[in-house]
Parts: sequence; structure tokens; C-alpha cells
Amino acid sequence: MAALAMGAGLLCGACGEDRTYQFVEKTERCQWIYDIMTEWYLWADEMPKPSDAQFFGDPETFFKKLIVSKDKYSYMEKKGDAEEGATRAINLTSSYGIDFALYVDPVTQSQSSPERVARVLYVLPGSPADVAGVKRGQWITGIGDASLTTENYFGLINGPATTLVTSELNYSNPDSLYWQAGKTLSLAPSRHMEDNPFYVDTVYQVHGRRVAYLMYNRFSTGPDDTGNETQYNTQMRSIFQRFKAQEPTDFILDLRYNPGGYLTCAQVLASLMAPAEAMGKIFCKLEYRDTEDFHRGEVFLFDEKLTAGAGLGLSRVYIITSSLTASASESIINGLIPFLGKENVILVGSRTEGKNVASLTFNSPYDYILHPIVATVYNGNGESDYANGFEPTVPVDELMSIAPFYPLGDVRELMLNTTLSTILVNAKKEETRTSSFPIIRLPAPETTSISLQPVVEM
Repeated sequence: MAALAMGAGLLCGACGEDRTYQFVEKTERCQWIYDIMTEWYLWADEMPKPSDAQFFGDPETFFKKLIVSKDKYSYMEKKGDAEEGATRAINLTSSYGIDFALYVDPVTQSQSSPERVARVLYVLPGSPADVAGVKRGQWITGIGDASLTTENYFGLINGPATTLVTSELNYSNPDSLYWQAGKTLSLAPSRHMEDNPFYVDTVYQVHGRRVAYLMYNRFSTGPDDTGNETQYNTQMRSIFQRFKAQEPTDFILDLRYNPGGYLTCAQVLASLMAPAEAMGKIFCKLEYRDTEDFHRGEVFLFDEKLTAGAGLGLSRVYIITSSLTASASESIINGLIPFLGKENVILVGSRTEGKNVASLTFNSPYDYILHPIVATVYNGNGESDYANGFEPTVPVDELMSIAPFYPLGDVRELMLNTTLSTILVNAKKEETRTSSFPIIRLPAPETTSISLQPVVEM
């Protein structure tokens, strides 16, 4: 504040008194932002220096002007807004319980003004959407009395009682798609929903293999996601205890809808998955900006104590990914590679987001919260080379498929089916290295791919 205070004092110098204090109330919000960013922002040395006049402006505008061009992730939100509104359609404060992807209408996409449509990815059990009969894979073409647009699609997240218009896409001829009348569904008002991240956990018996499967949608500590809760880490250990009791031959971790969260949760999950030789070694390391005054760093270790004896000690993992897989999800992939090798961290899906940086949350004494990027994430080998995302070992993209979506956890579901088939292929290769025995495959799900155009990936 010193430079700004000096400038304000000079303005009143001719009056014979220092009236700097009169400007504190008008500048303190932006000054607080600037102080946090100067101390913590990863690219503070490259941050534009604001003029004195800018401290009198709107805090949100002020913050945006500080962000460097290569930073895709720092953001600011007002208190009370959706905690994860920038990355997920599920709003922890108030929600209809729908997670979805928004597309350009595949029927009208060649027109000059194509429509917008949303596709349901999953529905929270017991939510207003669940009660209304919203199902995974449904196409939503309207909300209330209006067609879906880039201006009103946020109305699918939360709000008052409303209706959703669903339609069925006829794709019998991919060159001549058209919509068939679907249903109009009545939604009750949105409400607080517990978004339990453990969406599916089960063990499949497939051609002599016992395959443990966990769909994990968010690195959260508990229902309120405060960072200090223990409920979900306890639940995670319980799930792995059930897995371990069935002596699985293979493990699938489904992170296709997981945008990240707390690294402390990632540390527990990684420890439950990692081989014994990884224990006590680096899972991930955060490197903060060096300054003349201090060097900040933080290390997360694979820790057997975090597993409560439920660790699987895996030598190979299968991870389902998508463009929505980000941050702490990617730290799991990166952290396991030094101990399993890239060839044994098998990614099935599409390229991940590429968020190899970490943020901190700063609650201001005012009406907003800052989430600046403060560190780069490395694994035990000192590697952080996934800014462009991790490429899949087995490419398959459900977000670009117009075929029916089976329920999550159903072995016919595209991503799970592909992963199970990959496991069987690898198992057969290991059993019959030099033989010509046929490879056993699962019945493949129906798939049809066209050139879908995602608008907003939630």
C-alpha cells in the first residue's frame, strides 16, 4: 500500500494535511488482492504492475488484469457462489443433481446459427433430477419454455422449479440425423446435495479375472468439502478393504469426470494403489516460486499408514480418462509412473486436461475468494511434463459418441467395456506369449461417432 498511499498523499499535499486514510476504504480490497498475488502467485515476477488508479476499481476487474496470459486456471469468486462452478455442473451449494456436457446441436451444426444441446453424463441419486426421471445419456434440448442456448444452459445447474425438454437423436443414418420427440420432465427446485465422489465401486468376475472398479468423481474430504473432514478418506479405505478381501487380479480407476480437488485425498488414493516399494517415497512435490526471502516446497509421500492395511500393492493400473480429467487426477497418473512405469499405467479414454499446477484458496475479509495458481506439481522423478495432458494408451472418447449411454458400472458401457476388454487382451498376451490362441473379448457396446462439437465441458 505504500506506493499508493504516497500517491494519494501527494494529491492532497497542497491542502496542508495528509488525508490518505480517506482512500483506504476505496482501495483496501484491491490492495488485499495485490498483496496475496505478490507473495503467492506462481508467476508474480511476470505479473503486470497496476497503476495507482487501478486500486480504486472493481476488485474482479483488478484481479483479471494481474493474471498472466499463460495462466488458464487462477480465478476469483464471490462468497456464496458455486464452489466448483468453473469446472463442474454439480453445484455443492444448490443443485438439480445433473452433470452434463454442452454441444453444438449435431442436427443443425452445419447451419449458420446452430442450436445447443446438453447430454447428461450422470445424475446424483435422490436429487431433483433423479426424482424427475433424468437419465444418463439423455439429450436435453430445452429448459422451461426456451431452447437451450449458451446464455441459459446454467439453468441446468440450479434454480427454481422448472421443466426440461428431452429429445431422442435418431442416428440410423449418420449423414441424416434428426430429433425425435422425447419427454418433458418436471424438476423440483434445486437444493443442497451431497455429491459423494464414490459413484460406483464393485468387483467384476470376467473370464477368470477379478477386476476391482472404482468410479471416483472428486478429490473431496467430506460432504462440506472443507479440507479438514475425514469422512470420504475413511470411506475410501473401507472400499479398498472390500476390494482387497476379494483378491482382485486387476484394478480400474475411473477418473473420466474428476476435475481434481485436495492433494491430501490424492495422497491417500495413491498410497492405496501403489506397490510396496513406493512407500515412504515421493508421490508428488509442489514447487512454489523462489524468492530472495524464502523457498516454499511441499512433499506428499506414499504412506502405508494412510492405507489402514487396505493397500492393493498394484504392479499395473488401468485408469479411465477424458478431457475432464484434471489436476489431482493427473497427479495420480504422474505420481505412479516412477514406480509402475508408463507401460503399466494404462490410460483408456481421451487426453487429459493438462493441469500440472496447484492453487491455494484465500478467503478475503470481504465478499470474495481468491484461487491463484501457486505451485508446479512434480512426481518422484522430478517430472511435470504434462501441461498438454496425458495421452491415452487406448484412445476412446464417449463425449464424441452419439450411441446410447449405458448406466455407469454396466459392463456394456463404452469406457468400462473397452477397459475390461483391454485387461483380457493383456492377460491373454501374458499367458500365451508365443501361442496363437484366440483372444477373448467382451461383447462390444454399440458405438457411432460423428463430429460432435463440445461448447462447454463441465
